[in-house]
Amino acid sequence: MSATSERNDKVQQILVSLYQKAIDPTTRVDESPYKDSVDKLFTTDVWGFREVLLVVIVGMYLNPNYKASTGFYGCKPRALYEGPIKEFLLDKNIPHRKSGPLNVAKAAVGLNETWAAQRQPDDVARAIVRLVNYLEADNGSLRDKITSIGISLMRRLINESQALQELAVDIEPSADPDFLFYLCKELITKVPDAGNTPQKIAALLLKNYHLYFHTGIEVTGDEDRASVTSTTSKKPGDINEECAGRIYKVYEVTVKAFDVARIRDSYDCIKIYNDEHGTDINEIIVICRPQDCPSDIIRSGMHGYLGKYECQNVVYYYWDLFEWAVNLLQHMTPDGRKGFYASLNSYINATNTAEKVKRLWLELHTQ
Repeated sequence: MSATSERNDKVQQILVSLYQKAIDPTTRVDESPYKDSVDKLFTTDVWGFREVLLVVIVGMYLNPNYKASTGFYGCKPRALYEGPIKEFLLDKNIPHRKSGPLNVAKAAVGLNETWAAQRQPDDVARAIVRLVNYLEADNGSLRDKITSIGISLMRRLINESQALQELAVDIEPSADPDFLFYLCKELITKVPDAGNTPQKIAALLLKNYHLYFHTGIEVTGDEDRASVTSTTSKKPGDINEECAGRIYKVYEVTVKAFDVARIRDSYDCIKIYNDEHGTDINEIIVICRPQDCPSDIIRSGMHGYLGKYECQNVVYYYWDLFEWAVNLLQHMTPDGRKGFYASLNSYINATNTAEKVKRLWLELHTQ
């Protein structure tokens, strides 16, 4: 067995042990030294902070000399989190992000006050610093402290998982485009979830449109979160229509300003993609709200198609998000609409979808 396999097995044993202690009602822990700080981690939808704490706990179990305050990356957090820790979270249906700890750590040398001051929400980051300082303080048994905090954290993760599962909705199949558009508009308007909601809706609309018309077009990018940049994912846009591995249409979906700054970033990504793949992508469809367009857009004078913006050899065509969505719903087959509805419900019921999205979805189906 390789050293990596041995480490992964040990991490799994640590997490399973903490989980078993957490679900055992006879297991008592004294939370008084740290309760407020652990509670603070669950006041934000930035899950990476509690995932950072989980990484620190596992790192200290593996190496009692590990000090996250001065060398967070000393435990190789990416390998720990994206390997055995994420596997455990998936197995237990515990909400998590793809690379949560790395996203909030941001290559920090240590988890200290300097790091916390640069994170948002900074009060949650400072809670992490207090917990790390408590664990590293030279008083009491280190094993007792990491076990106690580990059980406390695990209990809150389990409680959150159970609470989210109770928000799941069973739907009756519907092909009514007006009803489905109402659901989409409510979700996009009230719980955009940092852009994840409109991006997912747009991707699922396109996916089911092609699937039920048997076009052979594959829609990609639908699994990415809105925070994943085109540069990071090495793709030319949020959503792509492909055939035989070749991208033919690129979409950007947003409820934030898609202005000159974002156009320049997009253009750079497209140029890199074209150079690396020998493609000639030169048109982007931007699906947004009218207020998200650049001030100097060449306006179309129409409602659905808002206008265009040219950046060197790339043309950005702007479409009204809601007009585009209702138009596509009208053009879909009835089975395609039902497929879209089922896909959207599955996404919202999924473990990692934000609680606020789940709550609105439940409300929309119990009115």
